Amino acid sequence: MNVCPSVAMAFMGVTLLESCSSGGDDEADNGGGGNSNNQGYTVNGNTVVITLSHSTFATLNSNGWMNFTAQKMLILKIDASTYRAFTNSCPHQGVRTKWSYNSSQDKFKCGEHNNSYPTDCTTNGDAGGKLNCYTSSYSAGKLTVIKS
Repeated sequence: MNVCPSVAMAFMGVTLLESCSSGGDDEADNGGGGNSNNQGYTVNGNTVVITLSHSTFATLNSNGWMNFTAQKMLILKIDASTYRAFTNSCPHQGVRTKWSYNSSQDKFKCGEHNNSYPTDCTTNGDAGGKLNCYTSSYSAGKLTVIKS
């Protein structure tokens, strides 16, 4: 007998502008603003600050990259203090969830049609277009990404 507080309040004639949901993994998002510290990152406008030691980002440390779906970006670890961030929307058809990374070629590959995209932020991929790069900086265990 779990009832969303918004639904319960509506029965009493009070309306609230919120919805009930249950999130999971790195999918938790706060609508582009506010604080998601329990998920290891915060969002303020188009700036995302990621605490790299948080368990949500463990795959970034073990694999050297991750698809951060909650913020719709790919993150690539270049070395201990250098990271690059990109949109996770494939330039070919906008697919966001079928990415892999080939470290020997330094390319992300979209599994939808097997198109590859270099991580240098300037070179076009197989199907034309390039991954949109975001400005990123690292300091004191935190990665700051400005999505623009």
